[in-house]
Amino acid sequence: MAITRRKFLHYSALVTSSLAVSGLPLYAYDPKAGPEEHDEVRRSYCGLCHPRCGTLLHMKNGKVFEVSGDPDHPVTRGLICERGLLMPEHIYHPERINHPLKRKGQRGEGKWQRISWEQALDEVAEKLAGLRDDFGPETLAFTHGTSRTHHWDCRRFFNLFGSPNVCGVNNICMCPSYATEYATYGGMARGNPRQAQCVVVWGRAAANSSPVQTWPALKQAREKGVKFIVVDPRRIEEVEFADMWLQIRPGTDLALMLGWIRLIIEEDLYDREFVGKWTVGFDELKQAVKEYTPEKVSRITWIPVEQIKAAARLYAKSKPAQIPYGYGLDKQGVNSNQCARARAILRAITGNLEIEGGETFSQTPQAAKVRGEFDLVAAEAIGPEQRGKQLGADTYPFFGFPGWERNMANNQKLPQGMVSPPSMYRTCVAHARDVFQAAITGKPYPVKAMLSVASNPMLSFSDSKMVFEALKSLELYVVMEYYMTPSAALADYVFPSATTVEQPQLWSTGGFCMSCPPGIDPLYERRDTYQFYRGLGLRLGQEKDWPWENLEQVFDYCLEPVGTTFQQLTKDYGFFGSPEYKRYEKHGFGTPSGKVELYSSLFEELGCDPLPRYKEPLWSPEGDSEIARDFPLILITGSRFMPMYHSEQRQIESAREQVPDPLVLMNPDTAEELGLKNGQWVKVASPQGEGRVKLQTSTIMHPRMVDVQHGWWFPERQQGKPELFGVFESNATLLCPMDEKYCSPEIGSWPHSALMCRVESA
Repeated sequence: MAITRRKFLHYSALVTSSLAVSGLPLYAYDPKAGPEEHDEVRRSYCGLCHPRCGTLLHMKNGKVFEVSGDPDHPVTRGLICERGLLMPEHIYHPERINHPLKRKGQRGEGKWQRISWEQALDEVAEKLAGLRDDFGPETLAFTHGTSRTHHWDCRRFFNLFGSPNVCGVNNICMCPSYATEYATYGGMARGNPRQAQCVVVWGRAAANSSPVQTWPALKQAREKGVKFIVVDPRRIEEVEFADMWLQIRPGTDLALMLGWIRLIIEEDLYDREFVGKWTVGFDELKQAVKEYTPEKVSRITWIPVEQIKAAARLYAKSKPAQIPYGYGLDKQGVNSNQCARARAILRAITGNLEIEGGETFSQTPQAAKVRGEFDLVAAEAIGPEQRGKQLGADTYPFFGFPGWERNMANNQKLPQGMVSPPSMYRTCVAHARDVFQAAITGKPYPVKAMLSVASNPMLSFSDSKMVFEALKSLELYVVMEYYMTPSAALADYVFPSATTVEQPQLWSTGGFCMSCPPGIDPLYERRDTYQFYRGLGLRLGQEKDWPWENLEQVFDYCLEPVGTTFQQLTKDYGFFGSPEYKRYEKHGFGTPSGKVELYSSLFEELGCDPLPRYKEPLWSPEGDSEIARDFPLILITGSRFMPMYHSEQRQIESAREQVPDPLVLMNPDTAEELGLKNGQWVKVASPQGEGRVKLQTSTIMHPRMVDVQHGWWFPERQQGKPELFGVFESNATLLCPMDEKYCSPEIGSWPHSALMCRVESA
């Protein structure tokens, strides 16, 4: 079944919203029109990217033939983006993995044998038990993807098994900010832009990264008269309604933030009362930012001096103001963590933390009672000896067990439920580079087995060829996936994963709790990840640790403290509460000092710089002169684009109709100067590697920068080695390094952006 975009647009049940997304419309369900020829409509949700947008599945003869937004959903209110419209194709796609597969022949040869779930679980559990006996439980590692699954079930299994070596792209995706904000003021702060007077859009293009929730909120805030400052190297959609656009040189955001802090302090624009009562380290901060004059910051960032001053004043004088979290700052390498520190400091010293219209991490009382990740991961099951074996924790202790344990201890000083405990899966991980190297070299101990669930490591981690060597070297590689991917092609066993609409989820945040009901039963032999981990756990001596037979029973356990069940919550849609503000006045902050730590004692204790300090990236116009000469253009990767999501949706016909080929965006003047033409295939090369992509000229790009789409592989190509679906042809991670010297010293964030390259005819 393949429903193309054109066919979707002909359905009378879909009406174009006024909120256009990068030229691609949002859609809302018009109940008066009604879908054509359906015999049933079922409520469900979309899980094709991060949010869980409410959907209606229009059924005919027991099959989903159309998806629209649920107008009664209290969060998404009937809106759905083009990615959500892909769901019917995704559910019934002929290339879906529908049965467990076992490798035949050599690894990566592309030959498979269909087996039963029972046989597959038996064999994998037996091999894991043997490897655990020979090498210890730490020999098992894991790579996870992003919000396609539940995460806590994986961590529960690994803690019970005894391995600390769970890793993912945490180091470059929200988690640097999340962990750092816990260390600075005890939680991750977020706000509603509609309630602010000024919003700084920094490192996030919501039109493509959050088209249903954040983008409409920004548009509505603008209609209400909220002032906007956009800090981005590209002319993104938000620039069109911004009051100021700072076209920053990629990788220099920290210098700009430090310049803002200096000006705000120097011009006495900070909140003296809050700083005096509720922060520590202000004098040290004032001294540390002295060198970041507007003139120096202008030289570093390429932003004119007057723009730097005007933007800092607009933000500081607006009450309340927000600097929402942005993914772009987490993937810049050496400065990633300190960007998060500087952003947190700006919120605090301007008095915009934990106030209405500012940014808050407080939970509503009812939502706080719902049992969450901390109640499910069985953290106590893994003891100090195994925790101490976590790969990478000696180099990056803040992002391993040492940092997580300290953040957890500080959180426990607050009244229960005031702020969610720091997430283990977000902020307590092994470092991927160390995991892959241990698989290749056997040092400091061998990693012999790996699980990847909703993860495509060769597309998501830098240095794809290192990842390839690591996966080849494993004695046991197990994947759970929707489709056969380049990484799955190297596996020994591949398990079929249920679509999000084939399983329930509980969407619980600090402010609300909602049910995400399954719309259909799992097709073929697809199962959810809980069944996968529980099945292995029962075979590995963990019988008493998996008391719930299915996810709905788990969610009933989570909801028990608030006196409801998953089924009842589904009928009610969920519950919301009113946030409380300035609770620190009664209880303090969840930090060692009980205050906002402008000078971080936790960072200092773990050997990190306690105050933000800008470092010039090694690959930059101002860095190595030889690299700057040979690779004259600044390289950005990782920008979101519709309707793809990371390395997904490449099989889906209607998605490929819209974006058939991997693209590099370049300013038309730069292309003309290089003798290149729009639409031709080009080679993009960095000091790390090279890839072949198609040129698209665009005036959104600065003449000295290019933007390469990430996540590209070609499902239509051959599966077996050496082709592996063309994974080494247009994959942006081939251009990105992962060696320690390029990474942030606090948590090892590797750079996916702010690099250098050259572009030439292919």
